[in-house]
Amino acid sequence: MAEEEAPYRQLDSPGGSAKPEDNSLGRLLTLSDGVFAIAMTLLALDLKVPDLVGHVSDAELRHALAQHASSYWSYLLSFYVIASYWGAHRRLLRSVVVVHATLIRDTVFLLLIVAAMPFPARLLGQYGGTPFALALYGAANALATIAVIALGHDVRLRHLADKNAPMPKDHLRYWDNWLSLAVFLLCIPAGYLFGSNGPFVLVLLVIPSRLGMLTKLAHSDRFSALWTRIRGLVS
Repeated sequence: MAEEEAPYRQLDSPGGSAKPEDNSLGRLLTLSDGVFAIAMTLLALDLKVPDLVGHVSDAELRHALAQHASSYWSYLLSFYVIASYWGAHRRLLRSVVVVHATLIRDTVFLLLIVAAMPFPARLLGQYGGTPFALALYGAANALATIAVIALGHDVRLRHLADKNAPMPKDHLRYWDNWLSLAVFLLCIPAGYLFGSNGPFVLVLLVIPSRLGMLTKLAHSDRFSALWTRIRGLVS
């Protein structure tokens, strides 16, 4: 176990050595991409075609599709959420040069939640109006978001990233994860508080997804000039 806990460098990192385990980061990324891809694909299995008999009119088909609208909404939302986890994981690991057991544990825990994500997504799609379905969906995604936050924390704490290649824009996404976590935690009581309107709480995920764009806008020269003009008018 002591040998397993010890960190080791990749071949392309300074001081790297040709050891059999030097490809561990590549294998971890391959495993992660595979799990993310499978989970995202499994979501599509719940996109059911309406089972209609006889001559079907356009209005009847649209009405039947509307009956499955919650499943389509759950698919789009869950695909976006899993893609967000994949993007966060990729950004964190693309500058990592030192593999540590903590890095592997954090990633495997994230993959554990992601692999099971089609289950709460299907519950949300079929029984989104019930409080427990929304609470379970929020809890599962809260755990996945915590795993992403823990992964980023451990990469910084254990200095696993290349010092000459700082993680770009990662500081801008710090609050993204925490805001997403707050939204998913809010989902747990939302179903009990708002009834069938509880799933609309997930619309708040738009805020953290647009936080980076708003940050760039706030630091742009055009916004600074506009803000200076507004302050001049007020004063």
